[in-house]
Amino acid sequence: MSSPTVLLSNRQIGDVNRSRVLRALCDHGPLSRAELARLAGVPRATIGTIAQGLVDDGLLEQTDPVREAGRVGKPGRPLWFRVDAGLCAAVSFSADAVEAALVNARGDVLARVEVACTTASAATRTLVAAVLEGVRQVVVAAPAEVLGIGVAVPGVCDPATGSVVGSGPLPGAVGRHLSESLEEAFGLPVLVDNDARAQALGEKWFGDGRGVATFASVQTGAGLGVGLVLDGELYRGADGAVGELGHTVVQLDGETCHCGLTGCWETVATLRWLRREAAAAGLPGARSLDAAGLVALREGAAAHLLARYADHIAVGLATLVHLLGPSRLLLHGDVVGGGEVLRSLIADRLSARSLPHVRDDVEVVLSSLDQDAGLLGAAALVLSQRFALAA
Repeated sequence: MSSPTVLLSNRQIGDVNRSRVLRALCDHGPLSRAELARLAGVPRATIGTIAQGLVDDGLLEQTDPVREAGRVGKPGRPLWFRVDAGLCAAVSFSADAVEAALVNARGDVLARVEVACTTASAATRTLVAAVLEGVRQVVVAAPAEVLGIGVAVPGVCDPATGSVVGSGPLPGAVGRHLSESLEEAFGLPVLVDNDARAQALGEKWFGDGRGVATFASVQTGAGLGVGLVLDGELYRGADGAVGELGHTVVQLDGETCHCGLTGCWETVATLRWLRREAAAAGLPGARSLDAAGLVALREGAAAHLLARYADHIAVGLATLVHLLGPSRLLLHGDVVGGGEVLRSLIADRLSARSLPHVRDDVEVVLSSLDQDAGLLGAAALVLSQRFALAA
């Protein structure tokens, strides 16, 4: 027997339409009413009613008209989020600090604070205390209602429960301690997710993933993590335990990874490998060398190592291209410091390692979000849930 058809009330229909308008703005940036109507395939009057309600509620505002070259007639006035709309508290982690920020729906960082904390060795109580202090400082600075708190964690997370299942870089975060403590302290919704996935969501809302249907966001540096947006939606899998591309095997007879597997991508394409190889080659400053430093040297042994680093990164990216065919690969972390020199090397090696009939137009892009990627991604966790389409 088939299930009965569930009809939406007028209010639910209104909520769906409002959500669609907000999601269209997040996907494409500021849009006029006419542009929104074209995207939705509905009369402009319908969009006008919905948009006016969002303006009246203080979520949106009309911006200055933009006149396009070659177009006649009165230019449209794009709608965009108010500066105090969609406020979120966002949390991310570095090696020596908990970073917290107040972020609006435009992607502006309105307030920022760092609370000193050696995160890799911090006990749960210490880590939670640092997070609570950081969030407290940015919430106090909020000029309007805060929608929720987003936390981007370097580890395996279950977003449905707010639990950190496991984290090598942040062992003190394992469990539900962070989400439960934040909920109790601030009475706000708390969203916890893997940092690479959060960054992908941040790219979709605020960065170079805006308007791109399928792309991958790749974190490089101490480890390798991947966030996937497929057909416009962040992919989490059934229980959130996806995106561990750094632990796919690229060398059958390779070295043992810290995860216990052999020949992982992380064993040949992270800073640990780069610094070890730099020391073996006798390069100056090998112990702290990164992509930026390697590009600055860029002669002799350094140039050879840079080419190998680019090729080793491209190995894993080629797997993504063959499996998913993304139109864009957004790179975060260490490789951003290598600039166009390293980006072009990676793109060339990716092309050499990819079948042209699978995807010959994939773009390799250094993320423009840079150091704010983690915080903006954490904020996007909240905005995505709040502005999700009603069911």
